[in-house]
Amino acid sequence: MRRGRAPDVLTRNRARWLRDLQTARTPKERQRVLDRYRHEDVKDALVTLFHGKCAYCESSILHVDYGHIEHYRPKSKYPKQAFTWSNLVLACGVCNGSEHKGDEFPLKAQGGPLVNPCTEDPELHLSFEYDPVTRLASVRGRTTRGDTTEKCLGLNRQDLRRHRSTRVKQLWFIAQRATIDPNARRLLDEAASASEEYSAFANLLRDALLKGIPLSSVPLTS
Repeated sequence: MRRGRAPDVLTRNRARWLRDLQTARTPKERQRVLDRYRHEDVKDALVTLFHGKCAYCESSILHVDYGHIEHYRPKSKYPKQAFTWSNLVLACGVCNGSEHKGDEFPLKAQGGPLVNPCTEDPELHLSFEYDPVTRLASVRGRTTRGDTTEKCLGLNRQDLRRHRSTRVKQLWFIAQRATIDPNARRLLDEAASASEEYSAFANLLRDALLKGIPLSSVPLTS
């Protein structure tokens, strides 16, 4: 993913904010400095970059929530990266909540680090699966880091998988008609766009069609 230029507010102020962080005398003052990343321009840039989707679970956010400016490396553990553009992503409040990622950042000894959705191809570490029998769309780890990422972020948590599976069931039906119906093929191509919710699964179905893999394969895996 090409991030593009950092928002001007970060470019202009990052060095000064880091100096203020070093000279902060109290925990309250330090927290006030750390919170300066919460700027409208930063949020707008992340919404554009991630198409309003959570960088981790691919769920659309903005129709139900404001979304979080999330630090890939938590600012509580890596304060020097609190204002670094390459460390910021858009995340939903569940993936970024205390029950899941929160301030967690497992190191190599703990099976980490987490897969970085901006600098790495998630498919090197994560498998996207759809089972047409159970009608479940699941995310599985291909590697140790993938396993850690799936568990830490809760990528198969019940509510997420139910919502994701509903969408992918529809895409699976569309994909079945895509070889004979141009409109169905166009819908599948649109769903595979990075701007669409769960586009990784749409790409899974589209790639299966291109490779001649039966959609009835159990499970259908990227």
